[in-house]
Amino acid sequence: MKIAVPIEAESTRVFTRVGRAPRFAVYEEGVFVETRPNLHAHSHDREEEHPGHGKGHGHGGGHGHGEHRGRHGEAVEAYSPEEVELHRKDLSNFNDIDVILCRAVGPNMKEALELSGIEVVKVRKRDGENAEELIANYLKEEKS
Repeated sequence: MKIAVPIEAESTRVFTRVGRAPRFAVYEEGVFVETRPNLHAHSHDREEEHPGHGKGHGHGGGHGHGEHRGRHGEAVEAYSPEEVELHRKDLSNFNDIDVILCRAVGPNMKEALELSGIEVVKVRKRDGENAEELIANYLKEEKS
C-alpha cells in the first residue's frame, strides 16, 4: 500500500492542507520511497487557470468557486464540480497512491482524490508532527 503525506517544502513536517502543500512524502509499506511535487499547489500560482481559485469570487453568480471562512478562520473553498475536475487533473502524479493522510482537505480536493480511487484519511496533530511519525502511528492503528 502506498501512502502520501502532505509536507512542507524543506522538511517532512506535516503540512496542514492537502491542496496547498508544496510536496508529498510517499511511503510504501511504511518505508519512505520519495517526495513528489504537489501539482495542485503550483496551480494556485497560476490564477488564470483557476479563475477565482481561493479569491472569494463565485458567490452570487461570479466565475470560479469562491471561499468562506472555516471554524478556525481559515479560508475554505466552496464546492464546485468544475473545480473538482481541475483538481483531478492536478493529481496526475498520484495514480499509484492508495491513501492520503491529512489534517485538512477542501471539498473539491477530497472529491477529486476519492474519484481517483485514493482514500482520504483525516488525522490530528497528536498523530504526528512529521511524516515518519504519522505513518508509524497510522500503520500501528491499522494493525490493531
